[in-house]
Amino acid sequence: MSHNAEMILDQIDVVKLDINLWTSSKKLRPEDLVLADGSKLPPEDLAYLGTKKTIDPDKLKEFNRIKKEAERICLQSGTRFIGGFANPRAEIPRITQELDELSKTFYEARDQLLATYHEDTEEWIARHAEFGDAIRRAIEPVESVASKLRFDYVVFRVTVPQADTLLPDATPAAVDSLHRRTNSMSDQLFHEIAQEASQLIDRSFVGKDTVTGRSLNAFRRMRDKLDSLGFLDHRCMPVVDKIDAVLDALPKQGPYNGIAFNSLFTLGLLLSDPDKIKRHGSGLLQMESISVSDAIAAVESDEEDVDVEMLDSSPAVPVAVAEEPVEAPVADTSAVNTDDDNDLPGFDDFLSNYNPAKDVFDTAPLVDVSINLDNFAQDVFEPALEATSFMASVKETVQVAAETASTSIPVQSKDESETPATEEVVEDFWF
Repeated sequence: MSHNAEMILDQIDVVKLDINLWTSSKKLRPEDLVLADGSKLPPEDLAYLGTKKTIDPDKLKEFNRIKKEAERICLQSGTRFIGGFANPRAEIPRITQELDELSKTFYEARDQLLATYHEDTEEWIARHAEFGDAIRRAIEPVESVASKLRFDYVVFRVTVPQADTLLPDATPAAVDSLHRRTNSMSDQLFHEIAQEASQLIDRSFVGKDTVTGRSLNAFRRMRDKLDSLGFLDHRCMPVVDKIDAVLDALPKQGPYNGIAFNSLFTLGLLLSDPDKIKRHGSGLLQMESISVSDAIAAVESDEEDVDVEMLDSSPAVPVAVAEEPVEAPVADTSAVNTDDDNDLPGFDDFLSNYNPAKDVFDTAPLVDVSINLDNFAQDVFEPALEATSFMASVKETVQVAAETASTSIPVQSKDESETPATEEVVEDFWF
Protein backbone atom coordinates (compact mmCIF):
# COMPACT_ATOMS: atom_id res chain seq x y z
CA MET A 1 0.00 0.00 0.00
CA SER A 2 1.20 3.47 -0.82
CA HIS A 3 2.38 5.84 1.86
CA ASN A 4 -0.43 8.27 0.96
CA ALA A 5 -3.15 5.70 1.65
CA GLU A 6 -1.57 4.75 4.97
CA MET A 7 -1.39 8.39 5.97
CA ILE A 8 -5.08 8.86 5.16
CA LEU A 9 -6.19 5.80 7.10
CA ASP A 10 -4.15 6.93 10.07
CA GLN A 11 -6.18 10.15 10.32
CA ILE A 12 -9.75 8.89 9.93
CA ASP A 13 -12.34 6.89 11.81
CA VAL A 14 -15.41 5.42 10.16
CA VAL A 15 -18.89 5.95 11.56
CA LYS A 16 -21.42 3.37 10.41
CA LEU A 17 -25.08 4.05 11.07
CA ASP A 18 -27.37 1.19 12.03
CA ILE A 19 -30.82 2.72 11.59
CA ASN A 20 -33.76 0.51 10.71
CA LEU A 21 -37.13 1.95 9.75
CA TRP A 22 -40.52 0.31 9.64
CA THR A 23 -42.47 1.27 6.54
CA SER A 24 -45.74 -0.62 7.21
CA SER A 25 -45.54 -1.96 3.64
CA LYS A 26 -46.82 -5.46 3.04
CA LYS A 27 -46.97 -7.52 -0.11
CA LEU A 28 -50.20 -7.23 -1.99
CA ARG A 29 -51.84 -10.62 -2.47
CA PRO A 30 -54.32 -11.75 -5.12
CA GLU A 31 -57.05 -12.14 -2.54
CA ASP A 32 -56.61 -8.48 -1.62
CA LEU A 33 -57.87 -7.41 -5.06
CA VAL A 34 -61.48 -7.19 -6.18
CA LEU A 35 -61.29 -8.62 -9.69
CA ALA A 36 -63.95 -8.35 -12.38
CA ASP A 37 -65.43 -11.46 -13.88
CA GLY A 38 -63.11 -13.10 -16.37
CA SER A 39 -60.04 -11.07 -15.28
CA LYS A 40 -56.75 -12.80 -14.80
CA LEU A 41 -53.57 -11.85 -12.97
CA PRO A 42 -50.23 -12.35 -14.76
CA PRO A 43 -47.94 -15.10 -13.43
CA GLU A 44 -45.27 -14.13 -10.88
CA ASP A 45 -42.43 -14.72 -13.31
CA LEU A 46 -43.96 -12.00 -15.49
CA ALA A 47 -45.09 -9.40 -12.98
CA TYR A 48 -45.27 -8.93 -9.23
CA LEU A 49 -48.09 -7.39 -7.30
CA GLY A 50 -47.31 -4.19 -5.44
CA THR A 51 -47.49 -3.37 -1.75
CA LYS A 52 -50.13 -2.13 0.63
CA LYS A 53 -49.86 0.15 3.66
CA THR A 54 -51.27 -0.81 7.04
CA ILE A 55 -50.98 2.67 8.56
CA ASP A 56 -50.97 6.27 7.39
CA PRO A 57 -47.48 6.94 5.91
CA ASP A 58 -47.54 10.44 7.40
CA LYS A 59 -47.21 8.84 10.84
CA LEU A 60 -43.77 7.57 9.85
CA LYS A 61 -42.28 10.72 8.30
CA GLU A 62 -40.50 11.70 11.52
CA PHE A 63 -38.35 8.57 11.40
CA ASN A 64 -37.23 9.32 7.85
CA ARG A 65 -36.34 12.87 8.90
CA ILE A 66 -34.23 11.59 11.80
CA LYS A 67 -32.34 9.20 9.54
CA LYS A 68 -31.53 11.98 7.07
CA GLU A 69 -30.38 14.17 9.95
CA ALA A 70 -28.05 11.43 11.16
CA GLU A 71 -26.52 11.17 7.69
CA ARG A 72 -26.12 14.93 7.58
CA ILE A 73 -24.23 14.88 10.88
CA CYS A 74 -21.83 12.25 9.54
CA LEU A 75 -21.37 14.07 6.23
CA GLN A 76 -20.83 17.49 7.76
CA SER A 77 -17.09 16.86 8.08
CA GLY A 78 -16.85 13.43 6.43
CA THR A 79 -17.44 11.48 3.25
CA ARG A 80 -18.88 8.06 2.40
CA PHE A 81 -16.43 5.20 2.71
CA ILE A 82 -16.94 1.37 2.64
CA GLY A 83 -20.54 1.55 3.80
CA GLY A 84 -19.97 4.19 6.46
CA PHE A 85 -18.75 7.76 6.80
CA ALA A 86 -15.03 8.51 7.04
CA ASN A 87 -14.37 11.47 9.34
CA PRO A 88 -11.25 13.10 10.75
CA ARG A 89 -10.49 11.53 14.08
CA ALA A 90 -10.81 14.87 15.84
CA GLU A 91 -14.47 15.14 14.74
CA ILE A 92 -15.61 11.85 16.24
CA PRO A 93 -16.48 13.23 19.74
CA ARG A 94 -18.77 15.85 18.21
CA ILE A 95 -20.41 13.32 15.91
CA THR A 96 -21.08 10.76 18.64
CA GLN A 97 -22.56 13.43 20.91
CA GLU A 98 -24.96 14.64 18.23
CA LEU A 99 -25.91 11.10 17.28
CA ASP A 100 -26.66 10.27 20.91
CA GLU A 101 -29.01 13.25 21.14
CA LEU A 102 -30.67 12.23 17.90
CA SER A 103 -31.07 8.68 19.19
CA LYS A 104 -33.15 10.01 22.10
CA THR A 105 -35.39 11.86 19.65
CA PHE A 106 -35.81 8.69 17.59
CA TYR A 107 -36.92 6.54 20.51
CA GLU A 108 -39.27 9.23 21.77
CA ALA A 109 -40.96 9.22 18.36
CA ARG A 110 -41.10 5.40 18.46
CA ASP A 111 -42.77 5.37 21.87
CA GLN A 112 -45.33 7.91 20.65
CA LEU A 113 -46.12 5.80 17.58
CA LEU A 114 -46.51 2.62 19.61
CA ALA A 115 -48.79 4.36 22.11
CA THR A 116 -51.34 5.17 19.39
CA TYR A 117 -50.64 2.25 17.09
CA HIS A 118 -54.03 0.51 17.40
CA GLU A 119 -55.99 3.72 16.97
CA ASP A 120 -53.92 4.67 13.93
CA THR A 121 -54.49 1.32 12.20
CA GLU A 122 -58.25 1.44 12.84
CA GLU A 123 -58.38 4.97 11.47
CA TRP A 124 -56.54 3.82 8.34
CA ILE A 125 -58.98 0.94 7.87
CA ALA A 126 -61.93 3.27 8.25
CA ARG A 127 -60.47 5.58 5.63
CA HIS A 128 -60.23 2.64 3.18
CA ALA A 129 -63.23 0.60 4.27
CA GLU A 130 -63.58 -1.11 0.90
CA PHE A 131 -60.19 -2.78 1.45
CA GLY A 132 -60.51 -3.08 5.22
CA ASP A 133 -60.12 -6.87 5.27
CA ALA A 134 -56.97 -6.74 3.15
CA ILE A 135 -55.42 -4.19 5.52
CA ARG A 136 -56.46 -6.05 8.67
CA ARG A 137 -54.86 -9.29 7.48
CA ALA A 138 -51.47 -7.53 7.18
CA ILE A 139 -51.42 -5.64 10.50
CA GLU A 140 -48.38 -6.51 12.61
CA PRO A 141 -48.39 -6.79 16.40
CA VAL A 142 -47.13 -3.73 18.24
CA GLU A 143 -44.19 -5.70 19.64
CA SER A 144 -43.02 -6.57 16.13
CA VAL A 145 -43.17 -2.91 15.10
CA ALA A 146 -41.17 -1.90 18.18
CA SER A 147 -38.39 -4.38 17.33
CA LYS A 148 -38.08 -3.12 13.78
CA LEU A 149 -37.61 0.53 14.71
CA ARG A 150 -33.96 0.82 15.69
CA PHE A 151 -31.36 3.59 15.90
CA ASP A 152 -27.71 2.77 16.56
CA TYR A 153 -24.22 3.40 15.23
CA VAL A 154 -20.68 2.05 15.47
CA VAL A 155 -17.27 3.72 15.15
CA PHE A 156 -14.24 1.79 13.91
CA ARG A 157 -10.84 2.24 12.35
CA VAL A 158 -9.46 0.74 9.16
CA THR A 159 -5.91 -0.61 9.07
CA VAL A 160 -3.80 -2.26 6.44
CA PRO A 161 -4.13 -6.06 6.57
CA GLN A 162 -0.90 -7.79 7.43
CA ALA A 163 -0.14 -11.38 6.46
CA ASP A 164 0.30 -13.40 9.66
CA THR A 165 -1.15 -16.42 11.38
CA LEU A 166 -4.41 -14.60 12.01
CA LEU A 167 -4.73 -13.24 8.48
CA PRO A 168 -3.10 -15.75 6.18
CA ASP A 169 -5.18 -14.53 3.22
CA ALA A 170 -3.87 -10.94 3.34
CA THR A 171 -2.78 -11.06 -0.28
CA PRO A 172 -1.43 -8.13 -2.28
CA ALA A 173 -4.76 -8.01 -4.11
CA ALA A 174 -6.58 -7.36 -0.83
CA VAL A 175 -4.12 -4.61 0.05
CA ASP A 176 -4.49 -3.05 -3.38
CA SER A 177 -8.29 -3.04 -3.10
CA LEU A 178 -8.10 -1.09 0.14
CA HIS A 179 -5.55 1.20 -1.47
CA ARG A 180 -7.94 1.98 -4.34
CA ARG A 181 -10.88 2.62 -2.05
CA THR A 182 -8.82 4.87 0.21
CA ASN A 183 -7.42 6.99 -2.59
CA SER A 184 -10.86 7.30 -4.18
CA MET A 185 -12.24 9.07 -1.12
CA SER A 186 -11.27 12.43 -2.59
CA ASP A 187 -13.36 11.69 -5.70
CA GLN A 188 -16.30 10.86 -3.46
CA LEU A 189 -15.71 14.08 -1.51
CA PHE A 190 -15.72 16.23 -4.65
CA HIS A 191 -18.84 14.46 -5.87
CA GLU A 192 -20.68 15.23 -2.62
CA ILE A 193 -19.59 18.88 -2.74
CA ALA A 194 -20.77 19.16 -6.35
CA GLN A 195 -24.09 17.59 -5.47
CA GLU A 196 -24.71 20.04 -2.64
CA ALA A 197 -23.64 23.02 -4.78
CA SER A 198 -25.96 21.95 -7.61
CA GLN A 199 -28.89 21.79 -5.22
CA LEU A 200 -27.96 25.23 -3.88
CA ILE A 201 -27.87 26.73 -7.40
CA ASP A 202 -31.25 25.25 -8.34
CA ARG A 203 -32.80 26.36 -5.06
CA SER A 204 -31.33 29.84 -4.58
CA PHE A 205 -29.86 31.16 -7.84
CA VAL A 206 -31.68 29.95 -10.94
CA GLY A 207 -34.28 32.50 -12.02
CA LYS A 208 -33.32 34.96 -9.27
CA ASP A 209 -31.13 38.04 -8.94
CA THR A 210 -30.84 38.20 -5.13
CA VAL A 211 -29.80 35.75 -2.42
CA THR A 212 -29.90 35.95 1.36
CA GLY A 213 -27.45 35.01 4.06
CA ARG A 214 -28.83 31.47 4.19
CA SER A 215 -27.05 30.73 0.93
CA LEU A 216 -23.79 31.81 2.53
CA ASN A 217 -24.29 29.19 5.24
CA ALA A 218 -24.38 26.50 2.54
CA PHE A 219 -21.08 27.76 1.12
CA ARG A 220 -19.58 27.75 4.61
CA ARG A 221 -20.64 24.13 5.15
CA MET A 222 -18.96 23.09 1.92
CA ARG A 223 -15.90 25.08 2.86
CA ASP A 224 -15.63 23.47 6.31
CA LYS A 225 -16.05 19.99 4.86
CA LEU A 226 -13.25 20.53 2.34
CA ASP A 227 -11.09 21.99 5.07
CA SER A 228 -11.62 19.11 7.50
CA LEU A 229 -10.80 16.55 4.79
CA GLY A 230 -7.98 18.51 3.19
CA PHE A 231 -5.53 15.70 3.93
CA LEU A 232 -7.35 13.50 1.39
CA ASP A 233 -6.21 15.56 -1.59
CA HIS A 234 -3.89 18.54 -2.05
CA ARG A 235 -6.51 20.13 -4.35
CA CYS A 236 -8.90 20.78 -1.47
CA MET A 237 -7.12 23.75 0.10
CA PRO A 238 -6.98 26.02 -2.99
CA VAL A 239 -10.74 25.63 -3.24
CA VAL A 240 -11.09 26.46 0.46
CA ASP A 241 -9.01 29.60 -0.09
CA LYS A 242 -11.21 30.64 -3.02
CA ILE A 243 -14.39 30.25 -0.97
CA ASP A 244 -12.85 32.33 1.81
CA ALA A 245 -11.84 35.05 -0.65
CA VAL A 246 -15.31 35.28 -2.15
CA LEU A 247 -17.12 35.32 1.19
CA ASP A 248 -14.70 37.83 2.74
CA ALA A 249 -15.29 40.26 -0.13
CA LEU A 250 -19.05 40.34 0.46
CA PRO A 251 -20.88 43.03 2.44
CA LYS A 252 -21.46 42.22 6.09
CA GLN A 253 -25.21 41.92 5.63
CA GLY A 254 -27.52 40.81 2.85
CA PRO A 255 -29.45 40.57 0.70
CA TYR A 256 -26.81 40.15 -1.98
CA ASN A 257 -27.39 41.24 -5.55
CA GLY A 258 -25.44 42.75 -8.44
CA ILE A 259 -21.73 41.99 -8.29
CA ALA A 260 -22.07 40.06 -5.03
CA PHE A 261 -24.78 37.83 -6.52
CA ASN A 262 -22.71 37.16 -9.64
CA SER A 263 -19.66 36.33 -7.55
CA LEU A 264 -21.60 33.81 -5.45
CA PHE A 265 -23.26 32.36 -8.55
CA THR A 266 -19.88 31.85 -10.19
CA LEU A 267 -18.55 30.22 -7.04
CA GLY A 268 -21.53 27.87 -7.08
CA LEU A 269 -20.80 26.97 -10.71
CA LEU A 270 -17.22 26.15 -9.75
CA LEU A 271 -18.29 23.91 -6.86
CA SER A 272 -21.10 22.20 -8.79
CA ASP A 273 -18.73 20.30 -11.07
CA PRO A 274 -16.20 17.78 -9.65
CA ASP A 275 -13.94 18.27 -12.65
CA LYS A 276 -13.89 22.06 -12.17
CA ILE A 277 -13.06 21.57 -8.49
CA LYS A 278 -10.09 19.36 -9.35
CA ARG A 279 -8.83 21.68 -12.08
CA HIS A 280 -9.10 24.73 -9.87
CA GLY A 281 -7.33 22.91 -7.05
CA SER A 282 -4.54 22.03 -9.48
CA GLY A 283 -4.20 25.63 -10.67
CA LEU A 284 -5.54 24.80 -14.14
CA LEU A 285 -8.81 26.71 -13.86
CA GLN A 286 -9.54 30.12 -12.40
CA MET A 287 -12.98 31.09 -11.17
CA GLU A 288 -12.86 34.29 -13.23
CA SER A 289 -12.67 32.27 -16.45
CA ILE A 290 -15.80 30.37 -15.42
CA SER A 291 -17.62 33.66 -14.96
CA VAL A 292 -16.65 35.03 -18.37
CA SER A 293 -17.33 31.88 -20.36
CA ASP A 294 -20.65 31.17 -18.70
CA ALA A 295 -21.77 34.78 -19.05
CA ILE A 296 -20.96 34.82 -22.77
CA ALA A 297 -22.78 31.55 -23.33
CA ALA A 298 -25.80 32.80 -21.44
CA VAL A 299 -25.89 36.08 -23.34
CA GLU A 300 -25.57 34.36 -26.71
CA SER A 301 -28.33 31.96 -25.80
CA ASP A 302 -30.58 34.78 -24.66
CA GLU A 303 -29.89 36.80 -27.81
CA GLU A 304 -30.79 33.86 -30.03
CA ASP A 305 -34.01 33.33 -28.14
CA VAL A 306 -34.91 37.02 -28.33
CA ASP A 307 -34.18 37.23 -32.05
CA VAL A 308 -36.36 34.25 -32.79
CA GLU A 309 -39.19 35.59 -30.67
CA MET A 310 -39.02 39.02 -32.24
CA LEU A 311 -39.06 37.60 -35.74
CA ASP A 312 -42.04 35.46 -34.89
CA SER A 313 -44.01 38.08 -33.01
CA SER A 314 -43.21 41.38 -34.75
CA PRO A 315 -45.99 42.67 -37.01
CA ALA A 316 -45.21 42.99 -40.68
CA VAL A 317 -44.58 46.62 -41.69
CA PRO A 318 -45.29 47.42 -45.36
CA VAL A 319 -42.42 49.31 -46.97
CA ALA A 320 -42.69 50.90 -50.44
CA VAL A 321 -39.19 50.15 -51.57
CA ALA A 322 -39.62 51.06 -55.23
CA GLU A 323 -41.34 54.37 -54.56
CA GLU A 324 -39.10 55.61 -51.76
CA PRO A 325 -36.35 58.00 -52.88
CA VAL A 326 -33.76 58.06 -50.17
CA GLU A 327 -31.46 60.93 -51.02
CA ALA A 328 -33.51 63.23 -53.26
CA PRO A 329 -36.21 64.52 -50.87
CA VAL A 330 -34.02 65.03 -47.82
CA ALA A 331 -31.65 67.95 -47.94
CA ASP A 332 -29.48 69.15 -45.11
CA THR A 333 -30.51 72.81 -44.65
CA SER A 334 -28.49 73.45 -41.54
CA ALA A 335 -25.53 74.91 -43.40
CA VAL A 336 -24.07 75.38 -46.85
CA ASN A 337 -20.78 73.64 -47.37
CA THR A 338 -18.95 75.45 -50.16
CA ASP A 339 -16.24 72.81 -50.33
CA ASP A 340 -18.62 70.21 -51.71
CA ASP A 341 -20.21 72.21 -54.56
CA ASN A 342 -18.29 70.36 -57.22
CA ASP A 343 -19.75 67.08 -55.99
CA LEU A 344 -23.24 68.02 -57.27
CA PRO A 345 -23.62 66.73 -60.87
CA GLY A 346 -24.66 69.42 -63.42
CA PHE A 347 -24.37 72.26 -60.95
CA ASP A 348 -21.93 74.29 -63.09
CA ASP A 349 -24.29 74.21 -66.09
CA PHE A 350 -27.17 75.26 -63.91
CA LEU A 351 -25.24 78.17 -62.43
CA SER A 352 -24.20 79.47 -65.85
CA ASN A 353 -27.87 79.72 -66.90
CA TYR A 354 -29.10 81.08 -63.59
CA ASN A 355 -31.25 84.27 -63.81
CA PRO A 356 -31.67 86.09 -60.49
CA ALA A 357 -34.80 87.86 -61.74
CA LYS A 358 -36.65 84.57 -62.22
CA ASP A 359 -37.65 82.06 -59.57
CA VAL A 360 -36.01 78.81 -60.42
CA PHE A 361 -38.91 76.93 -58.83
CA ASP A 362 -41.65 78.41 -60.99
CA THR A 363 -41.75 75.19 -63.00
CA ALA A 364 -41.55 72.80 -60.09
CA PRO A 365 -43.67 72.39 -57.01
CA LEU A 366 -42.13 73.52 -53.76
CA VAL A 367 -41.25 70.60 -51.53
CA ASP A 368 -41.86 70.87 -47.81
CA VAL A 369 -39.18 68.85 -46.12
CA SER A 370 -41.23 68.61 -42.94
CA ILE A 371 -44.08 66.68 -44.57
CA ASN A 372 -44.87 63.14 -43.53
CA LEU A 373 -42.75 60.57 -45.30
CA ASP A 374 -45.73 58.33 -45.98
CA ASN A 375 -47.42 61.05 -48.14
CA PHE A 376 -44.25 62.40 -49.70
CA ALA A 377 -43.93 59.95 -52.58
CA GLN A 378 -47.60 60.27 -53.48
CA ASP A 379 -47.92 64.09 -53.22
CA VAL A 380 -44.57 65.17 -54.66
CA PHE A 381 -42.56 62.55 -56.47
CA GLU A 382 -45.17 60.81 -58.55
CA PRO A 383 -46.34 64.00 -60.40
CA ALA A 384 -42.88 65.53 -60.67
CA LEU A 385 -40.52 62.60 -60.85
CA GLU A 386 -39.83 62.86 -64.58
CA ALA A 387 -39.82 66.68 -64.93
CA THR A 388 -38.04 67.78 -61.80
CA SER A 389 -35.66 65.01 -60.78
CA PHE A 390 -32.66 67.33 -60.94
CA MET A 391 -34.54 70.37 -59.57
CA ALA A 392 -35.80 68.41 -56.61
CA SER A 393 -32.27 67.31 -55.78
CA VAL A 394 -30.90 70.88 -55.58
CA LYS A 395 -33.82 73.09 -54.63
CA GLU A 396 -33.13 73.12 -50.92
CA THR A 397 -29.48 73.98 -51.44
CA VAL A 398 -30.30 76.87 -53.76
CA GLN A 399 -33.14 78.12 -51.58
CA VAL A 400 -31.00 78.24 -48.48
CA ALA A 401 -28.20 79.90 -50.41
CA ALA A 402 -30.62 82.55 -51.77
CA GLU A 403 -31.98 83.27 -48.31
CA THR A 404 -28.49 83.51 -46.91
CA ALA A 405 -27.44 85.90 -49.67
CA SER A 406 -30.47 88.15 -49.21
CA THR A 407 -29.87 88.56 -45.52
CA SER A 408 -26.11 88.80 -45.50
CA ILE A 409 -25.24 91.06 -48.49
CA PRO A 410 -23.77 94.29 -47.12
CA VAL A 411 -25.20 97.61 -48.40
CA GLN A 412 -22.63 99.43 -50.45
CA SER A 413 -22.47 103.21 -50.81
CA LYS A 414 -22.04 105.08 -54.06
CA ASP A 415 -18.53 106.07 -53.03
CA GLU A 416 -17.34 102.52 -53.12
CA SER A 417 -15.54 101.28 -56.19
CA GLU A 418 -17.82 100.13 -58.92
CA THR A 419 -17.96 96.47 -59.68
CA PRO A 420 -19.65 94.87 -62.69
CA ALA A 421 -23.13 93.69 -61.79
CA THR A 422 -22.61 90.14 -62.81
CA GLU A 423 -19.47 89.80 -60.71
CA GLU A 424 -21.24 91.39 -57.74
CA VAL A 425 -24.13 88.99 -58.01
CA VAL A 426 -21.94 85.94 -58.23
CA GLU A 427 -19.67 87.09 -55.43
CA ASP A 428 -22.42 88.17 -53.09
CA PHE A 429 -24.75 85.28 -53.83
CA TRP A 430 -22.43 82.32 -53.57
CA PHE A 431 -19.17 83.02 -51.91
